[in-house]
Amino acid sequence: MNKKINAHDFLSKEEIRELRAPSDLRAAGMFVFNWALIFVAFALVVWETNLLTLLVALTILGGRQLGLGILLHECAHRSFFSSQRLNDGVGHWFAGLAIFVPIDFYRPYHFKHHTRTGHEDDPDVGNIAQYPVSRASFKRKMIRDFVGLSGLKATLALFLYVLPGRAGNAVSLGVNEEDVGKNAGWKMGVKNYVQVFIFHGAFFTLLWFSGHPWLYGLWWLAYLTAHPFIIRVRQIAEHGAMPQLSSEDVRLTTRTTMARWWERLLFAPNFVNYHCEHHLMPTVPSYHLPKMHALMKQRGFYNAREAALVEGGYPEVVRLAASA
Repeated sequence: MNKKINAHDFLSKEEIRELRAPSDLRAAGMFVFNWALIFVAFALVVWETNLLTLLVALTILGGRQLGLGILLHECAHRSFFSSQRLNDGVGHWFAGLAIFVPIDFYRPYHFKHHTRTGHEDDPDVGNIAQYPVSRASFKRKMIRDFVGLSGLKATLALFLYVLPGRAGNAVSLGVNEEDVGKNAGWKMGVKNYVQVFIFHGAFFTLLWFSGHPWLYGLWWLAYLTAHPFIIRVRQIAEHGAMPQLSSEDVRLTTRTTMARWWERLLFAPNFVNYHCEHHLMPTVPSYHLPKMHALMKQRGFYNAREAALVEGGYPEVVRLAASA
């Protein structure tokens, strides 16, 4: 049995207090930045519509759809903004609904992932337990992602299981067990479907009044193609091809990946790449994770467990995932 690693072994009480302190300004700024990039992608294809700009826009949109998922994740921890009301309201309406994931569904599912990481009842374990795989297997997965098969399967699961809060296979979100979906019912489903309709109706209306309603279709195309592959790489980077699936030592199950600027744009938005730090202390807002990482690395956190830190970025993660 590996010894349980605690943040207090590496950080002082004052440092932990500072790292956990929320900043409404920084949190709001990250929401503004993510949505600004989404509209920059739209503006790019309006300015010049050709194959290259469409591919660039789809890539940016897929990365920002993950970015919204990360903002939802941060708000679900109730540590991103200074109040629960802001975390719940902003996270749900300006992140979760855009990608069809209500915060009331996501929070209990995700908390179980933290408390049961890598165990049989971890809702995410099915997404990472298979890695590493062969190169041929990984190529087949990539093809399914880019042609939309993975995205279509995941979207159907969102509408059949996630929005109504039903227990079942939520695909890329993992398996929603009975104890997570126990509050499901027709009222929950109606509320979530209505709110999704309101958000996406407003989104489409905004694009309609801009004179380019077809851009809403671009959002869906990115969601069905680029987004599933980006999600796959992010999942592998966090917990895939690690020495163990479950352990008291977070460094054996969870990875931090150092990201270049273009990797932060696609696979590591909103500091999600500092995942080992996040699992060690989940209530640290993501905008403080780079500082936490620097302190932990300086104090030898990674010395004994090199697998927990990938310096070579996400190409190195993909190499590890396809090395069987």
